[in-house]
Amino acid sequence: MNTIEIIPIKNRIEESLQLADDYNACFEYNDFFSPAVLDQPALLDSLTDFYQSLPRDRSNDTLHGAFLDVTVHSSDTLIRQASEKRICQSMEIAAKLNIRGVVFHTNLLATFQNREYLDNWLICNREFFKRLSDQYPNLQIYMENMFDLYPLTYAAFGKAMQDCPNISLCFDIAHAHLSMTPVSEWIDISYPYIGHIHLNDNDGIHDLHDSIGLGTVNWDIYNTWMKKYKVQASVLVEIGSIEKQQISLAYLKEHHIFPFE
Repeated sequence: MNTIEIIPIKNRIEESLQLADDYNACFEYNDFFSPAVLDQPALLDSLTDFYQSLPRDRSNDTLHGAFLDVTVHSSDTLIRQASEKRICQSMEIAAKLNIRGVVFHTNLLATFQNREYLDNWLICNREFFKRLSDQYPNLQIYMENMFDLYPLTYAAFGKAMQDCPNISLCFDIAHAHLSMTPVSEWIDISYPYIGHIHLNDNDGIHDLHDSIGLGTVNWDIYNTWMKKYKVQASVLVEIGSIEKQQISLAYLKEHHIFPFE
């Protein structure tokens, strides 16, 4: 399902609705991942009610889940419990909104390339997200590469979750561009497990979330590999500005970059 998505801007919602209509785009909500929001039930209810009130179909929308300090692979029981609670909060919000799925991060320590640590991450995340998959069978769960330097553990998670039809990878090209591994290699090893994609641009140094085409991401490589492997995935223009979303969507469409033909 190669649908396009944008982040709705709550205080400019009419413009977001119009842009979504112009490109037949869905939404990925970015209002719910902050601990400051998750700790305020009244605010959560207000945000949820607001998005439920909009005159549109939400069934193909997604939500960015909690990720700040979330570490389900922690050896500290309290940290692990808090992390699992935040993830479950995200899933409950998504269920209430009646949307398609939720995006989480690997949250690996990027420079800690200890084999025991990486193996433990895979085992713990496999066990936890398998339980989550069973608990929420009607919600898609996407695991996004954060500032991981290499794709092996990320792709291994996708492979390990193949028996869970509602779990796949979210490939963030901007994060891959910041890594020590070429984007083509990220896609080459991960493509069988990719179900969702995040797109924005940067300078190869900072995670700028800039307009597509204004940074140093090689969009020809991305486009070639996506089409080569015939990836089926929803695609978010992950930029929190109406103007930059417009620039990015126009660039993707003009240059026939995936998911635009």
